[in-house]
Amino acid sequence: MKNNKEKGTVKKVLSLVHKLVPGYLTLLIIIRVLAASFPFVGIIFSSIILDQLVARESFEVIMKNALIMIAIGSSLVLIRWGLEAANWVKKFELSHKISQMICDKTFDIDYDVLEKHETLDMIKKAKDGTNSSGGMRQFCDNLASLLEKIIRIVYSVGILVYLFIPNPNASGQGSALILNKWYSLFIMAAVMILHLVISFFVNKKSAALQMKFFERNVSYNRYFSYWFNLVFDYSIGKYIRLYKMQKVVLSRVQQTNDTLEQEFTSYLNDNLKITLIPVLTEFVLQLTCYAYVGLKAVCNLISVGSSLKYVTAYKILVDSITGISDTFVQLNVERKYLSFFYDYMQIENKRYEGTIPTEKRDDNVFEIEFRDVSFKYANSETWALRHVNQKITLGTKNAVVGKNGAGKTTFIKLLCRLYEPTEGQILLNGVDIRYYDYKDYAKLFAIVFQDFNLFSFPLGENVAAGAEYDKKRVLECIDKAGFTDRLNRLEKGLDTNLYQYS
Repeated sequence: MKNNKEKGTVKKVLSLVHKLVPGYLTLLIIIRVLAASFPFVGIIFSSIILDQLVARESFEVIMKNALIMIAIGSSLVLIRWGLEAANWVKKFELSHKISQMICDKTFDIDYDVLEKHETLDMIKKAKDGTNSSGGMRQFCDNLASLLEKIIRIVYSVGILVYLFIPNPNASGQGSALILNKWYSLFIMAAVMILHLVISFFVNKKSAALQMKFFERNVSYNRYFSYWFNLVFDYSIGKYIRLYKMQKVVLSRVQQTNDTLEQEFTSYLNDNLKITLIPVLTEFVLQLTCYAYVGLKAVCNLISVGSSLKYVTAYKILVDSITGISDTFVQLNVERKYLSFFYDYMQIENKRYEGTIPTEKRDDNVFEIEFRDVSFKYANSETWALRHVNQKITLGTKNAVVGKNGAGKTTFIKLLCRLYEPTEGQILLNGVDIRYYDYKDYAKLFAIVFQDFNLFSFPLGENVAAGAEYDKKRVLECIDKAGFTDRLNRLEKGLDTNLYQYS
């Protein structure tokens, strides 16, 4: 990791993942260790078997090594398969719990903060970041893959050390003499370093392009999701059909999709231009490796079986080192993605929650007073309400009338503390409503806005606005609404689900 902030991200992610899904990280590490070991079983035993074939060893000896190789390899595969199956469930559990955290946070955010354009973009970034390139699962997988690559590097180096040890029994001159010196390793090292350096900078550039593409299209993705989901929202399907709005909706879907497609095409073109370079250097690397090891085998400096072992080990070494470089670059990108999640989770509410319980008066007398209240929305210079003074007493009937946009709905939202006054005070029995416990205060009201919504919940839960409710009170409310006869005709009664689950 490059700085303390990145290290802090790793620590926060690992701590959160361990807390949400205990055992997930442990299984992930074991799986990666097994994955790192598996190819070397084949490398070592294939080399031995090939040398035995060249030396014309007995069939029994060759089969014995082949069976050992199959047994060890199969055991590693089966164990890994079983652990991955167990961890697959934990992966889904992790994703669901992260999504649940975003949902819980969204419900906890102040309404006036939630409806801001900036907050909506943060929600989109948080969801996209934890579901795509910046997902917690992917981040943990990449961290575990670092361990796998480090283990592979250790195994490869352990094998390749013998490639550069001079053969004391060899004789020759020219290229054979040079290849039999320890410093011949610099031929392989130079080509490998060139490839690694180029790959690192190319991957860094590619990651920057990816991040730029993501940030530039957050709003477009949000718009596309809205218009696309509108097509399948049957609850408003009647309006779309009655007013012939199909072309309007589909044109918005197509327009947003075209923009995203253009952005993605541009990103791919830019990315392909730079990723071609490491492909060429990898070709040169492989050519050098085969030539070096092949010449050593031709000059009888190593056995045929060993040449196969060294070529494969060298390729794994280069791939692992390149992979570590790539993984660090990718982790840096994912850290930025995950920062959107943590930024969103750290949004602080401005609303003062209050601590005073609402009065439980025997006379049931409550008086609400708007005292010189003024309000304007964020990023607006126009006052929605200005110097409002009004008293409302429980038990009386009051009507707030006015033209569209006069501030009637805003008046109610201020009363319910969905917004706080920009100026002035709202009092309940002479006490500023901000000092009352917010949840306790909210229970005083039952608001039905003109754009009301019924949820795809059972009837009883819709009436009570809660999963747990007093059945007797719900029935009383239904009776007052004149719905009792209809309720009696419903097969499932209060458990009848409204609409269909979307």
